[in-house]
This record gives sequence, C-alpha cells and structure tokens, in this order.
Amino acid sequence: MIKKLLCLLAVVAVCYSLTGCAIYNAAVDERNISEQFDDASISASIVKDIASSDNVSPLGVAVRTYNGRVHLVGEVDSLSERSQAIAIARKTEGVRDVIPYLLLENDNDLCGTADNLTMEAKLKKDLVGDKDIWSTNVTIDAVQCNIVLTGIVRSFKERDEIISYARNIPKVRSVKSYIQVQ
Repeated sequence: MIKKLLCLLAVVAVCYSLTGCAIYNAAVDERNISEQFDDASISASIVKDIASSDNVSPLGVAVRTYNGRVHLVGEVDSLSERSQAIAIARKTEGVRDVIPYLLLENDNDLCGTADNLTMEAKLKKDLVGDKDIWSTNVTIDAVQCNIVLTGIVRSFKERDEIISYARNIPKVRSVKSYIQVQ
C-alpha cells in the first residue's frame, strides 16, 4: 500500500514539475538546466530506492540534491535505518557527496509536527517578503524544532540573511545551513 501511495506521489510531483511554477523555479535557479535535471534525477532515484527498501521509511526522509551533493533530512527510527538511507544515497550514480541530517525519532520530544510546520511557514513567509532574497532557491525543513536550510544562493550576504531570519523564528533550537553560494 505504501509503495502504491509513493508511486502516486511521484506521478503528482512529475505533473507539478511540468507547470508554470517549475518553469519559474528553473529560470531563477542558480544552476543551469542540465545541472537541475541531473540533481532532480539523482533525487528521484534515491527516493525510488528508499521507497523500495524494507528498512527505511520513505515518509521520514527528505532528499535534497544540489550540484551532486545529496542532503538527507528528517527523522529515522534507528541508527540502522539512518545507515541504510545513507548507503542508498551513496550508491546512486552521479552522487558526489552525502550529507545526512537524520535525527533519531524521539516520542518524548515536546516539539511536534505542528511546531515544525509553523516554523517552516513563518520562515517561508519572511523570505518571500524580502525582495533581496530569491526564496525559491532555498528549501526549508524543520526537524524536532531545528531548521535545516538547503539550496543555492548568489552571495554570502544572501545566505547570511536567510540564516538570520531562521534564527529569529520562535522556538527554534538550532539552524543548520547547507546553503551553497554559487
């Protein structure tokens, strides 16, 4: 059942990628179209392999790829699941590096899904409101009230402003930036 759901989600994602939003995102991305395609192919391959795995929950791990560098972001049930997700990413053709930000799930943590979603939404709103930041080039993930930033920006100043916005979000425990300057 989960595999069918993931296949359906993959089809929806492909359909979305063919819309005007994807054209806009491609136009403002710091990578050229070939690099964007390569990165999207790497991410899709890893997501497919994770979904096919019996040992890794595909719903707990987000895959973000920029210039062949794969970022695995999310929560896992065990160190074994974490190792398996990393191994899947590393064996994927075109991957130059794997950077995991995979925390062990903590049922006693007071930070819940609603807190994480609120943090992501607040930061997205702040970035969209700043005319000097290309917010579509940055992906925001909140995991256990920690904000993880991935993407590519034009300057160190832009990267530092994004990090500053993230640090000022209420209840944020930490900010981890993997934003590349190109």
